[in-house]
Amino acid sequence: MASESIRTIVTSGTSTPRVDVIFPANASLQTSLQNLQLTYHKCESSLSDFLRFAKPHINQLAAESKVVALGLAGPADDDVWSLDSSGVLTIAVCKQTYESLGLPGERLPWNECQDTHVIHISVRDVRPNAAKWLTYGAKETAALRAWDAKRGPWKIAYHLQDPASDLPVNTVEHRLERSEKTRANVHIPVYKPSDLVLAGSEKEEWEEKVSSLFEWVGMASLGSQRLSGADRCDPYISVYTPPEPSSVGELTVMCWRGLIPSSFVQDLMDTILSPNMPCPSFVSVTAHSVPTSPVTYIPAEGVKAPPLRASRLESEDTWTLVYSREGVADSPQGGCWVLGESVGRWDRRWG
Repeated sequence: MASESIRTIVTSGTSTPRVDVIFPANASLQTSLQNLQLTYHKCESSLSDFLRFAKPHINQLAAESKVVALGLAGPADDDVWSLDSSGVLTIAVCKQTYESLGLPGERLPWNECQDTHVIHISVRDVRPNAAKWLTYGAKETAALRAWDAKRGPWKIAYHLQDPASDLPVNTVEHRLERSEKTRANVHIPVYKPSDLVLAGSEKEEWEEKVSSLFEWVGMASLGSQRLSGADRCDPYISVYTPPEPSSVGELTVMCWRGLIPSSFVQDLMDTILSPNMPCPSFVSVTAHSVPTSPVTYIPAEGVKAPPLRASRLESEDTWTLVYSREGVADSPQGGCWVLGESVGRWDRRWG
């Protein structure tokens, strides 16, 4: 089923700072998406104290823990860390910090990033299967405490399912920011679910059609005037034309910003895929990763360490999924979808 495949895609991602959902205007879908709410928190804490708070919320048996977090770089260094939904703490630090920690890790393989080292520590009680992961034991605890004593508190953004009353001191609650706009007189591609499937199509023709669709999604996300039905831009300035065939109508663009866990992205997808939801001709969902996070992708196998990546502002990991169910006679959740991903050069996911 489409829902199972899409769930695998969503859960392989980590926290994202922004999610865009775009679709031909549909009041029922828009209202249902508006009803989705989420809070996250920010605090200042030492890494050791935060892990002491987080550890009871990391489910020892379930595939996903109840807490995800990001430690943000300070004014004097570029060191960062993330605690992902698999319960693994990943630390990306400079050579000086790495040597002072005394914990084994890996150096990034790119010439521009060779000063950065990455350490994976499983915070679960069970022994990790991945050979390159450490277990959060006495040695690791002592190393992090010594680092905290030198560095001082971290600025931390985190999300906790079912927040407890014993949150870290100085915790401030935040709600996801949602913006939305419905534009009239917009060129909207006319697609059938079968248009998203390669089977039975010429590969080159299909790639051209799908690439045109992804380009349109990007333009719609930016609110480009080139999509306006009344656009008369000088061809010497812009040569963009919407995909064909297309029709002119109303388009809704919704955007959420904040620390967005994969569980909320899944809630968005569950709403879109619901058999009780009148589905527009297509819906696109785009998730942008946190560029400075040392982890943005969690392998589905669960026993593999996340691929190495550079936690830099220029880093990229973005995916867009376009889903269509209109006219599908099979299972209500058996529509068609196509996924496009953009991964930067400092990322080993694809080798």
